[in-house]
Amino acid sequence: MIETIQSYDYLITRLNSTTKHLKAHHKILDKPEHKYLFPFYEKAMYIAISLTDLIVGLKYLDVSRSVNNEYEANYFARNVAHMSYELINHQDKIIGEEIAKITNETIGPDPLKELKNIIKKLRLITSHHFNCLKGIRNNLYGHRIENGSTMAKSMLEIDNRKIYKIGDDIFKVYFELLQKYVILISKL
Repeated sequence: MIETIQSYDYLITRLNSTTKHLKAHHKILDKPEHKYLFPFYEKAMYIAISLTDLIVGLKYLDVSRSVNNEYEANYFARNVAHMSYELINHQDKIIGEEIAKITNETIGPDPLKELKNIIKKLRLITSHHFNCLKGIRNNLYGHRIENGSTMAKSMLEIDNRKIYKIGDDIFKVYFELLQKYVILISKL
């Protein structure tokens, strides 16, 4: 278990470091001719911050499950479901017209195609799990239904292993996306 926690902590530390490095762009790229790069840094920071939030939830869901603490596992499953829902629900914000235009004009269409292929992976996850995640987010975590009995029954029906798998799949896609953004930034 200690090795597992250390692995999560390593990823969390790396993602926080990446966010800090990306955040420095305003100070480093201070000339007017560099302003066109800002949207790339902003998107990459959004992805890195989102990944950090998701991996923290996954870490504690994994730990709670491994020590058989079902109450906490249920809580963190709802947390991971909520974060996962937000990430798949806002996937259109990941690229955007400005990113597409600048990428095509400066590097060409291939990197944009690579980004869109990653988005297709995310859409596949969305097509299979959107309703499940939306239900948890709208009724059990982001908002709450008023009927306590219905809420308790719904909470007990959450399959935290399934939620972990969904969150992990989304994490992997977003991580790949972050890697592509970093590569893209280095080519601009």
